[in-house]
Amino acid sequence: MESPAQTLPEALARMTCSPEPEPMGLVGWPGEDLGADEFQALFAQEGPLQVVREGGEVTVLAPWQQAQALLQARPSAQIAGPLTWIRFETPMAWELVGFLAHITGALAAAGISIGAVCGFSRDHLFVPQELSSEALRILADMGIRAVPLNASHGDGSACCD
Repeated sequence: MESPAQTLPEALARMTCSPEPEPMGLVGWPGEDLGADEFQALFAQEGPLQVVREGGEVTVLAPWQQAQALLQARPSAQIAGPLTWIRFETPMAWELVGFLAHITGALAAAGISIGAVCGFSRDHLFVPQELSSEALRILADMGIRAVPLNASHGDGSACCD
């Protein structure tokens, strides 16, 4: 496994990103939690997933078809999407400062709205699907090249497993 980047220059020099091929949806509703069966069903599916419960609201970022099913099941729900989930591949130390600020500033300057998801060692963005090509072009201009999911690095390791 690749060691985490410790500084912003190191992260930017090593960074690649991978767009999730399946469109995503962001669904939110007030009040009621996910039922245990719904929660289990979400986690049984392939692909990335985020669930946030806070402030009297539940928010789920899930593959588009799952997001639409959640929307249909809850009259008070709202949905945003379809979205493209972009995973930044280089692991980063928790103490690394400024990566998202650097990336999101460039996207904001281009008028691209984003959502951010942080894992323990990687950051992720989701952008409107119709702007994903432009977002990836901006990232490429910053030296962050897109690689397909499960693509091999030069060292034989694979990303996105």
